[in-house]
Parts: sequence; C-alpha cells; structure tokens
Amino acid sequence: MKNRILWILLSVLLFAGAIVLVAYFVWANGYMKPVTESVPSTTYAEFTYPSLTSPVIGTAATDEAGESSETTPYVSPIDFESLQAINPDIIGWIYMERPEISLPILRSPDDDSFYLYHNAERAYERSGSLFVEHNYNSDDFSDMCTVIYGHRMSNGSMFGTMQATMSEPGFFDTPQYIVIYQPECSRIFQICATIPRDNSHLLYYNDFNDRSVYDGFIADVYSQTGVAVNLVEDARPEYGERLLILSSCLWGDRSQRYLVIAREI
Repeated sequence: MKNRILWILLSVLLFAGAIVLVAYFVWANGYMKPVTESVPSTTYAEFTYPSLTSPVIGTAATDEAGESSETTPYVSPIDFESLQAINPDIIGWIYMERPEISLPILRSPDDDSFYLYHNAERAYERSGSLFVEHNYNSDDFSDMCTVIYGHRMSNGSMFGTMQATMSEPGFFDTPQYIVIYQPECSRIFQICATIPRDNSHLLYYNDFNDRSVYDGFIADVYSQTGVAVNLVEDARPEYGERLLILSSCLWGDRSQRYLVIAREI
C-alpha cells in the first residue's frame, strides 16, 4: 500500500514538473506575451533592394570637361527623422528578402545589454531588438567589422527563421544580400558564409583592422565543415572589404552562436 502511494506521489510530481517546464518554454519564447506592433509600423512588403549598380551615396560626378555636376542626392526609404524622434538609439534599418527581415537596428549609448530585452520604443520585450554594441561598433557601420545581435525566437521574430531558411537546399545557388539603410546612405552586403561558433566575443578577441587577424578569421571560416556551414567561394572576403556579421543562438545548442557573414560590395 505504501509503495503504491509513493508511486502515485512520484507520478504527480513528475507530471507537475513537466507542466512547469512546458509553461517556462512557452513564456521564455514569447508566446504568452501579446503581439505588439514594433516601431515603426512599416511593413516588409514596402521595401525593395536598391540597385546593385547605382551609387548608394549621393556624390558629385565629373563630366567630360572635368567639371563636377551634382547627382541625385541620396534619399533613404526609411523615415529616420520620425523614428529618431521616438528613439534616437535607432541607427539603421536591416532589410533581407530571405529570410524576410525588415527591422530597425538599435545602439544604446551607455548599456550594450539594454536591447537584449527592450524593443525600439525602449519598452521591455523578451524578444528584444536587433542591436550593435557601442563599446565595439560605431553608429554608421563604417567599422571593418560590424556585428548585429538578435535573438533566435521560436515564434519566428528577430533572427528566428534565419538558420532554418539559410539551411534550405539551394538557398545559396543565387547570391543573397543584406541591405543596411542609414540616414545618409545605404550599404549592400553579400552573404558569403554561415557557420556555428563558440560564444566568445568576436570583436573583443579580434581586431579586424589588423590584416593578419582579418585574413586569419576568413581562413578559419572557410576551413569549416559540417552542419550549419555554408561557404560561398566566389564571395570570399578580401582584406579591406567591410564585414557584416549577424549573430544569433545556434539551433539546438544555445551555448553556441550561429553567424551569418557578409562582405560589403
């Protein structure tokens, strides 16, 4: 009789524990939080890639006589004036066709961890925002390597579908691009690699202005093999080309990072 009671109690405890674990998983991935509209309310469908052959910054051109003539000035498709009136920490906008990502990029002036769990309105949000660190990257994406961080949310938000999409057969059969819109210009990056990596801080341990460090990092990337590794040989970066790295959790192992590496073109 006592053994039976013990088994019943043990079963109840195990069942209750399972309920708690499931509830935590649902809460941790944002399913219990009502969906709120991110700032701004512009939809993904409104954006298209800028021309890959046209200049992305309005500059003065020179005619045959050697005199300069003004080209059409750059006009961003993003209303940064309105966005920065809401939150001056918005420094750019990332756009990708596949996966469908069209989101603001944030940079806190004094707390690199702030946007881990705050949205573009500076309100608490478990999915956080896409952000760069002020201790390691400037606000104009002019560094030799810029790292954008974002959560891999199970509900698909932020970088939630990035690894799954880029692991699809044939994804890299055609060139894939990332566009970074800024108030004064836009930058286009071609994706050259995806790799899993340990969670050591890339910019703390690597000075990408140093040619030997830059070349060593690229050599290490292109030596990778295995699951989640994709290497585009004809897009291999060369020293002097700015790098953009999207960093998120690796699917199946949250202690590691999934990196999407792109070079400016």
